[in-house]
Amino acid sequence: MALPKLEAPKHNCVLPSNNQTVYYRPFLVGEQKILLMAQEEDNPETQIREMIRLINVCVDDIVAEDLSAVDLEFLFLQLRIKSVGETSDIGLECEFCQEPNELTVNLDSATVVRPEVVEDIIQLTPAIAIKMSQPSYTNVAKATEGSKSEANSVFEIIKTCIDSIIDGDEIHTKDDFTSKELNDFLDTMDLKMLDKIQEYLSSVPSLEINTSYTCEKCSEVNDTVLKGVGNFFG
Repeated sequence: MALPKLEAPKHNCVLPSNNQTVYYRPFLVGEQKILLMAQEEDNPETQIREMIRLINVCVDDIVAEDLSAVDLEFLFLQLRIKSVGETSDIGLECEFCQEPNELTVNLDSATVVRPEVVEDIIQLTPAIAIKMSQPSYTNVAKATEGSKSEANSVFEIIKTCIDSIIDGDEIHTKDDFTSKELNDFLDTMDLKMLDKIQEYLSSVPSLEINTSYTCEKCSEVNDTVLKGVGNFFG
């Protein structure tokens, strides 16, 4: 006689970047084992790769590689909460005496921090504008991979975030120009134009957890803001 098939419950949440409702299931025991193995490696690249894989298999109609950083972290956090629980045990170093401290963080307390909204269409001249999109997690990783120059990394990220270039009534999409043509276009910008683009990139939402703890060694109170998926991976 065949064993019964277990059906995982479905949940939904709203992505912080665009208010899209998505549906997901908790990760399963086998998937949890792989996640724990990735956690034990203490390798950020392995952890991010596993996070992306889990989102792709657990969330309906989503390509994790295309998600913005805040959506990717937010979705993984929801998966982690529904699959394992609302708390995570992490280690933090006291900022006063550098003593390692273990504490339990409430993942449900995570908030999406939204800086001042900047329009995604940036007017460079009266006739020319560019339409931007939020950088995806994977595009940022590719842009910064192996780069020896911070300035070069910034330009690579900018290139991945340009959806189209608007010239009057004409719209040039990414299929209409080469990487070299885009480089040449960016090289002709002045510093004020570049500042407008960087202002847009700095307005991207982020996921944060505010926590406070008393150091076990020196008894000083540490007020800490946790950012990045590494703090939500436990």
